[in-house]
Amino acid sequence: MTAVRGAREPQRSVSESLARRARKERLIRLTVIGVILIAVAIVAALLVTGRTIVPVISDRLFAIQYTDEIAEAAGVYGLDPYLVAAVVKAESNYDPQAVSSAGAVGLMQLMPDTAKWIVRLGSWRGSRSPDLTDPHDNILLGACYLNYLFGIYGGDRVLTLAAYNAGQGTVSEWVKAAGGESAFRLDDIRYDETRTFVEKVEHYRGVYFRTHPETFSGAGQ
Repeated sequence: MTAVRGAREPQRSVSESLARRARKERLIRLTVIGVILIAVAIVAALLVTGRTIVPVISDRLFAIQYTDEIAEAAGVYGLDPYLVAAVVKAESNYDPQAVSSAGAVGLMQLMPDTAKWIVRLGSWRGSRSPDLTDPHDNILLGACYLNYLFGIYGGDRVLTLAAYNAGQGTVSEWVKAAGGESAFRLDDIRYDETRTFVEKVEHYRGVYFRTHPETFSGAGQ
């Protein structure tokens, strides 16, 4: 009996060793999966709510550039600076040299003809010959245009942003089809690009306000 038991002990030892190794590997896999899930949850929370437990990550993900120019333009035209920053982010991602396939230029992606039209508005407070690639001039032009559109659409942000992207004529057709401005909703925007633009601006505005509450103190309420 002793000889038989002794012959089986090495086999049992090997089996136990393999079992321990399998348990260890399974534990490692579960740990890795857990870490990945936690990381995904944190990133999702950042994207959805704009909240973060790591200020450095927040600053890099949701940085606002050209804050002086944005604050000045928003002040001149009575706009929410977080909204202006959101339009800049959605339109050009803060690239002052950006030029679209349609010919829109600069931070707030303005067409040259639109810029000339804005300069002729009585509310224009900038240079008579603005440079669309200059951050100050471009943001001031964009803010003036937003102010004009807010006046046209009674302060309605969805209509204003839709018109900024698609043009007043196009939005007028959508409003008519929807049964009037009071009945107009985001789903009434018929261009996917314009609907996405409005959604992006609203998202960035909310994120900026939550992650940078002191950048434009007292604004965005």
